[in-house]
Amino acid sequence: MKQIKSVTLALACAAVMQYGCKKQTSSELPAEEIEKTGQVQKTASGGVQIMSVLFNGDASNGSSNVWKDINIEGTGTVTTVNDETGTLCWKFLKPANSHRTEGHGAEGYQAQDGDEIYIGWTSKIYMPTTLKTEAIFQWKSYPTAGSLQNHPLMLRTKSGNLELQHFDDNHVATVPWSTALSTSTWLKFVIRMKVSRNPAVGYIEFWYNGVKQTFTNGSQRLYCRTLDVDDCDPKWGVYGGDASQATHFVKKIRIGTTYADAQQ
Repeated sequence: MKQIKSVTLALACAAVMQYGCKKQTSSELPAEEIEKTGQVQKTASGGVQIMSVLFNGDASNGSSNVWKDINIEGTGTVTTVNDETGTLCWKFLKPANSHRTEGHGAEGYQAQDGDEIYIGWTSKIYMPTTLKTEAIFQWKSYPTAGSLQNHPLMLRTKSGNLELQHFDDNHVATVPWSTALSTSTWLKFVIRMKVSRNPAVGYIEFWYNGVKQTFTNGSQRLYCRTLDVDDCDPKWGVYGGDASQATHFVKKIRIGTTYADAQQ
């Protein structure tokens, strides 16, 4: 019994870490409730283990607990809808002749130089497959003024493809990975990142639909600069593609310290 209570207390702290951890007793937050937060998972033997989730961006947590800001240029909207399984999702609607509809996350979390993190999410995109966008995901530099990279990483659409871009400290873009764009279907993404301003130290690894990808350099790891100015934050939605309407549904956003935290 003592062992169960001590594990419960530790998990209670983990369960509220994205909002600021405070001391709680097992009576304040039972293990059953902690498990509902997604901060623990059951083992094969029926026990539980701590999941090192740093940020949970589920739409069910509410906009104020997920987004640091909403960025809209034009008449776009950011709302929530249930998917076919009843899971509440973010819906980013960018109408034709509008330039941007994005959510700037992650509220209560900030990556630091030297961190090793995994960013995961699931997307469904409705747009013409030939539509060129600037980004459906960004690892964005803040403040923008004085930045060298502006956005070290961007995931965009172009010429029927989905492209991962990296920008160096001269804002020169390369495309280390691309694939044919699939619309109207759920797509899963995980980015492993070593956060660093030093391009010899920072790196990314990338999983698409559960499969680890090989970059154009022939390796599954790309060393590159992944931190710019003061901070970098993730953004989801639609940026660019002004000529047509684009809708981006996003769910199961996670930032964690293991692949298991981020993959959905």
